[in-house]
Amino acid sequence: MTAFDPWDPYRDLRFASTREHPEHGTCFIAEGRILVEDLLAAARAGRMRVISVAATTTAAAEIRDRLPPGTDLLTAEPAALSELAGFPFHRGLMACAQVPSPPPAAALLAVRRLLVLPRLYDSENLGLLLRSAAALGLDGVLAGPGPGLWSRRTVRVSMGAVWRIPVWRVEDPWGPLADWKASDPASEIIAAALAPGAEDARSWRPAPRCALVMGPEDTGLDEGQLARCDRAVAIPMASGMDSLNVAAAGAILMFQMGGGCDIP
Repeated sequence: MTAFDPWDPYRDLRFASTREHPEHGTCFIAEGRILVEDLLAAARAGRMRVISVAATTTAAAEIRDRLPPGTDLLTAEPAALSELAGFPFHRGLMACAQVPSPPPAAALLAVRRLLVLPRLYDSENLGLLLRSAAALGLDGVLAGPGPGLWSRRTVRVSMGAVWRIPVWRVEDPWGPLADWKASDPASEIIAAALAPGAEDARSWRPAPRCALVMGPEDTGLDEGQLARCDRAVAIPMASGMDSLNVAAAGAILMFQMGGGCDIP
């Protein structure tokens, strides 16, 4: 059997999704000082498992004392890291970490403020929505098919939100969403949609227990999906624009949802 090369997870990263490690299973790559330091802090707190850190010789000296027990430190010159990654790499640090177990399905029922993404196509939008959900005080995300949660781009754009907020990934989120609503009659499912009769988002007051459903980038929510929601809210457009990017619209609406949460 060929021995495992600890540098292998860092090879050809430009279009990388997750990687398979012979001992730790499915792993992901985090890039950049801020992201890697946050990941290491989560690992020291016992919330994540960081397998290795790849660093330039300069960055290695600064990060060595922050490594949790059992994490390997791999060092190389910047040119060698760029050649390994397959693109000019200037961030100084990368880390390979084990993809954590998904949150228990039953824990979804306890969520008060929920973002629901039945379908997305773009990893940057997914990362931005996860980042906004975590930053604006939501309790979790229920996601259907779409880009990988632990792909290099999603992880980077989310700025670590992917390991900070519970994400339930299912093939069809409407069943779990129905169970979530049935667990508390006061729950409300809100569609973000420029649909006839949609409430102006400026006057929208979310229920204490609320799920916000955002549609895919190309078509938004269809009529069947809108019918599964209690009501719709829309952000008024000006200057002849017909809509906002899904991540921008989600941030605006989640800011209002987070008003009932404790944000320091």
